[in-house]
This record gives sequence, C-alpha cells and structure tokens, in this order.
Amino acid sequence: MTQQPQTLLDSIPASFDTGPQWLRSVRKSAAEVLRERGLPDKKTEEWRFTSVRPLVATEFARADAEAPKLVSPAPKGVTVRSLRQVLEQEPARLEGRLALGESEHFAALNTALFTEGLWIHVAAGVVVEEPLQLIHEPPKTTEPGVSYPRVLVTVESGSEATLIETYPGENPGQLTNSVVEVELGRNAKLNHVRIHENPGLQVGRVEARQEADSSYRSVVLTLGGALLRFDVRALLQGQGAECRLDGAYLVDGNDHVDHHTVVEHQAPRCQSDQTYRGIASGRGTAVFDGVVFVHRGAQKTEAHQENRNLLLSDTATVHTKPHLEIDTDDVICSHGATVGSLDESQLFYLRTRGIPEELARAMLTYAFIEEVVDRVSHEPTRDRLREAVLARIPAGEAVRGAS
Repeated sequence: MTQQPQTLLDSIPASFDTGPQWLRSVRKSAAEVLRERGLPDKKTEEWRFTSVRPLVATEFARADAEAPKLVSPAPKGVTVRSLRQVLEQEPARLEGRLALGESEHFAALNTALFTEGLWIHVAAGVVVEEPLQLIHEPPKTTEPGVSYPRVLVTVESGSEATLIETYPGENPGQLTNSVVEVELGRNAKLNHVRIHENPGLQVGRVEARQEADSSYRSVVLTLGGALLRFDVRALLQGQGAECRLDGAYLVDGNDHVDHHTVVEHQAPRCQSDQTYRGIASGRGTAVFDGVVFVHRGAQKTEAHQENRNLLLSDTATVHTKPHLEIDTDDVICSHGATVGSLDESQLFYLRTRGIPEELARAMLTYAFIEEVVDRVSHEPTRDRLREAVLARIPAGEAVRGAS
C-alpha cells in the first residue's frame, strides 16, 4: 500500500485509535517523544558525524513492504507469526514488549508507525540446528518511499538458535527504518548475523535483553550504502550474561555508514567483547561509536572494545570513538581504536616473495577484514560474504584467483 508523500514527522497521526490499549499508549508515548525532541540534527551528539537533514526534509510515500519472510519453514519448536495477527488475536502475549528501553528519533518513529512484522519464538530447551534466514524485501517503488519493519525474537530458557537477516535493495530513494528486539531467557543463546546490502537509505536498531547466563553473539556486515545508521544495544540484565559484537563495514564512492554500539553491564560477572573493522576508500565516510556502561553493583565485569580502520584513499574519512563509563570497582575493561593505511613492511614482505604489488595490496586488504567474516558460523553464508567482500575491495578478483 502506498500513501500520499509526507515528511517523516508529518506522517505521525494526531491520535492512535486501533490496536490494544497498551499498544496505543506505547505509540502515543513514542509520538510525544518525537514531537518534543524531533529527529536528530547537528546538535545531537550521537549523530554529529551523520547528517539526516535530507531525510527530515524529504517527503516519503508510506510504502510498506510485506512482513519479513523466512527462507524456509520454521523447524520444530520455533513459532513464526505475523505481529499484526498476534496483536489482533492475542494482544496480551505481546504486552510489555514492542517498547524499547530508550526509544527516540528513528526507533521511536518505528514504534509509532510500524504495521507489519514478525514474532519469532523459540520454545524452552530447543536447539535449532539450521539457521533461521530472514529476508527484508523492500517495497517495489520507483519513488521515495519509507517502510518500518519490526521483528521480535524470543529465545526461551535453555534454547539455542542462529538468525541470519539480510537487507537487500535497489532503489536509492527507499528508506528502511527497522527495529529488531531480542529477548534471551536464562541460559539461552542466539547467534545473530545481519547483512546490509542496500545501496540506499537505512536506519536500523537491534536491542538485546539478556537474562542470567545467556549469550548474544552478533556479526554485522555492511557493504556500503548512501546513508546507513545502525545501532546495536545489549542489556546484560542477569548475572553471568555475555555478549560478543563483531562488525565489518566497507565504504567507497560517496557511501556514508555509521555504526553505534551500546553494552550495558547491569549485573555482576558479565562479559562483553566488541571487534569492529572498517575499510574506507573513494570519498566514503565511516563512523564507529561504541560505549560500555558498567553500572554500580556490576562487579567482576569484563569488557573489551576494539575498532580498527583501514584507509585506502586520501579522500576517505573515518571517525571512531570507543569509550567506557564505569561506576563500580573490581572490573577488567579495555578499549582502543586505530586508523591507518596498509602496513608497508607486510607489503614489502609479500613483494619479496614474488607477489605483484596490486595482488599484495588486495591480499592485505582482504586479510584485514577476513577475521570478522570468518566468525559467521553458517558456512554457505560465510562463503557468500567472502565473495561479497572480494567484490568490493580493489583487485579482489585477483585474490579469488590466487586462493
């Protein structure tokens, strides 16, 4: 369904009259936040390197895509239902959900306006052997359009699953504003792979809420984009929870990608690790901002951050800011960032072994990001991502031929 074009803020209705009362209240609160704070501008600290002024001014037609779809039927122990269907038939099952801990800007816009989405529910004690593969197909429209996909993933106690999300696209004027909420019960485990292949406009957020001894492992691969902003937030709410956030991004041309991570250690004896790597060439811009909060009472925390960036041109730009905010004692925490070019000593070593310079540069560039790609456990997806990375880096075809 396509509606009359409006700016993003003008598309917020004056009132919410459909759905259960609790959802109306959630939508109303999100709308009030938007009316009070608006969408981010140059004074918004978390967005200071990423201007969304063109998005704020553009009139988008509401062009909702169909709900995200699984590539294959859900296995035993996994239930996949339309959010619309659950809200119509059993709204009480979703009460207390579909409301992010801190919702503002684009996440609040999604909360106020989403209509289609999925609820993926993994029953207690179920180990899902094959990954759940989810594709977010954008609407087929030639005009600027906006869609608001929403996904809720519930992994009950003692369960394990892998979720692979792919965001394809072709229309550079299409805006996808997505929200994914993850709920992990006690001792639950989720491996979450997210692949951004849309060359257009994307804003996305993932929030993982973790109970005791749960494990959330995220791998994000961003293959450019005219404008992409992706936030992942892990809330370690139960003792012994752990998360690992890995990411790789490649920018070229006039791409602009911005990754923000937030990890909140709210309970004792939790552990988190973050490794993000980026390659910037052309006139591309890459932004990484990662923060770890260690709350009072979260003793025995262990948290590590690393962001490394490789510049392949003099006109590419990287902004990086990993940081820690610690409000307790007895913790082990570290963070670091680098921005640089290829290591000349490594390049010289390969040249002395008879490897042509172009191939040597391509090999070092690929090796820089390969470590993150290799953390995707599903072999067919990992192989596809390797090919996608090789297609994006200079002389990547030569590396494929040499391997």
